[in-house]
Amino acid sequence: MNILQIFIALLVLVLVVFACFPKKKAKEYTFRYDIDKPNNRMEMPQNLKEISGLSFYKDNLLACVNDEKGTVFIYDLSSQQVVETIDIGKNGDYEGIEVVDDEIFIMKSNGKIKGFRISDGSERKIDCSNKDVKEYEGLSYHPQTRSLLLVTKEKDKDKNDKKTIYSYSLSTEKFDKYLTINEDMIKGSDGKKTFAPSSIAVHPIAGEVFVLSSQGKKLLILSPEGEKNTLIELNPETFVQPEGICFTPNGDLYISSEGTNANGYILKFSYFN
Repeated sequence: MNILQIFIALLVLVLVVFACFPKKKAKEYTFRYDIDKPNNRMEMPQNLKEISGLSFYKDNLLACVNDEKGTVFIYDLSSQQVVETIDIGKNGDYEGIEVVDDEIFIMKSNGKIKGFRISDGSERKIDCSNKDVKEYEGLSYHPQTRSLLLVTKEKDKDKNDKKTIYSYSLSTEKFDKYLTINEDMIKGSDGKKTFAPSSIAVHPIAGEVFVLSSQGKKLLILSPEGEKNTLIELNPETFVQPEGICFTPNGDLYISSEGTNANGYILKFSYFN
């Protein structure tokens, strides 16, 4: 037997040995919420009928924004009522809100963001408008990168309409693409790919990116690296027009829905390990 034959025999033996090893199963993803059974439903007052975004504010409080008013509504989860209002801008098409430390950010659908510092009332303006984006709808914060995240609802018709998540660094003031949502990620059980993001939030424990879509009633969960973890199809009777999503630091999930013939509401889903 020559050297070549010996090499081929050894190669075949190695391949046979590796083939005998049991293959590792892909780790099954666990969605840690009972999305069909909210733990609580909180009805909003008339001035939050068109609630379009919400964010964790501080202990037991959420900051909410109405679709058309430059007012932040502080909502108490215990008393289930608005306990404070903060006027931080003119009326407009507000589609996102995020509280970062001592600063409240509200975003218009054109990507113009206003920051308001609670302690001293100082303000700043951030321009994330983009010629390729027709409409943003959803604002969040990524603590690891100290960046605001903006998700596109719609791009210009002559552009690739892949949904894109952009980031704006609060440290470097750099604006860039962060993640892309492709069609395979949003294909429902019926084969339809209806998905127009209405809100976005970063999970405080797992670091996952949750993207909510009112159209199609879907919730996409991405890994911190941007891979698809799962796609949840929402019950339209429970989620009439879901427009906002946020977490409390312990992982509890809150989703707001605009009202149609009734007032808006917020649903709570407890996080389980």
